[in-house]
Amino acid sequence: MEVMQLVGVAIIATTLCLVIKKDRPEMANFIAIITGVTILLSVIFKLNFIIEGIQNLANKANIPNMYISLIIKLIGIAYIMEFAIQLCNDCGEKNIASKLEFGGKIIVMTMSFPILLSIVEMILNIIP
Repeated sequence: MEVMQLVGVAIIATTLCLVIKKDRPEMANFIAIITGVTILLSVIFKLNFIIEGIQNLANKANIPNMYISLIIKLIGIAYIMEFAIQLCNDCGEKNIASKLEFGGKIIVMTMSFPILLSIVEMILNIIP
């Protein structure tokens, strides 16, 4: 049922944007942004189930909680950055979108560096 609600909101917002875009393109962009944020907020709370499942599996596998929380944060950053990039593209701001994409990649790279170091240390400990 939730899928139908999301699709309904998207169809209504898209129709409004198409009708309004001719006379008030800035209002069409505003409606698109508000709709996107509404959809994002309505589904973001569903992720708690997945996060708890991943943490339970990590506990069973004796994976340090620090690594799991870092990976979950990285995935969240990737989704949020993609959402923001798409919003910029929808508003015709491709230059801002490309800079945002570059910044997101740098953030993900720097945040994932401790995991890379940990893997290299484990490999070095295995090799005599």
